[in-house]
Amino acid sequence: MNTEKTVRKQAKAVLEGNRSVVISQIMVTLLAFLTGLFAFSLAMSASGMYGVENPSQSQRILMTVFGLVLFAFVVVILPLVNGVYRTVCNVVRGRECSPLDVFYYYKKPKRFFKSIILDVISLGLFFIISGFANVFNYLNSVSTQIVENSPSLTVVMAVLLVAAWIVSALFTVVCYIIFVHYTFLAYGFNENLPLGVYLPRMMAFSIKNFMSTVKLFVGFIGWAALCFFVVPALYAVPYFLTASAMSAKWLLELEGSKDIIC
Repeated sequence: MNTEKTVRKQAKAVLEGNRSVVISQIMVTLLAFLTGLFAFSLAMSASGMYGVENPSQSQRILMTVFGLVLFAFVVVILPLVNGVYRTVCNVVRGRECSPLDVFYYYKKPKRFFKSIILDVISLGLFFIISGFANVFNYLNSVSTQIVENSPSLTVVMAVLLVAAWIVSALFTVVCYIIFVHYTFLAYGFNENLPLGVYLPRMMAFSIKNFMSTVKLFVGFIGWAALCFFVVPALYAVPYFLTASAMSAKWLLELEGSKDIIC
């Protein structure tokens, strides 16, 4: 049995008895995000912003205000994500878990603001770099004009768009591994370390252990496909997060990072 299969087997074993806890936390987090999006859509609809091609200055200001409020709301609920990661980190260490642990980072102001700073920097780097290198968006923005000018290139452009989407998707996964994956897991294991431990250090750690992480991810490709359906996703997401925490635990212990795995 190879290392990745062993990790998945161990993750499945420790998840038994804690699956409902992790699922309930994921549902709370998802519901919070959806509530914010629904409120934003409702506000935009009530103010008549949808479908406006040439908004007036006052409308642009109002749209900006709505956008800033939505951004602030998302930032405030990001520690819920940290709560989920902390729970799966506790699961792999055999610690007792509760559905209310999803609110762990809201219990102390210092812990709450530290979580927000870490999340904004980590996710900000992820979205900025993955977005900047998204070749699919660049190609898609000019594809219509190219096809209109040269209809004979329709098939070629379609193939290039598919290839560009695959490349962009793969690069997005790479950015997630480097900027988010181990950063959030390390913070889930121990939130009392300086921010520099979670960002530059875990970025270097993710690059060092990149192939091990990719092998783990490849083992979940089939499960990821099932996530298009709600019920399989409720099984696959906790399983993936727990396996990720289990893998990170072993890799950190092999590296001797006892300051993180405490």
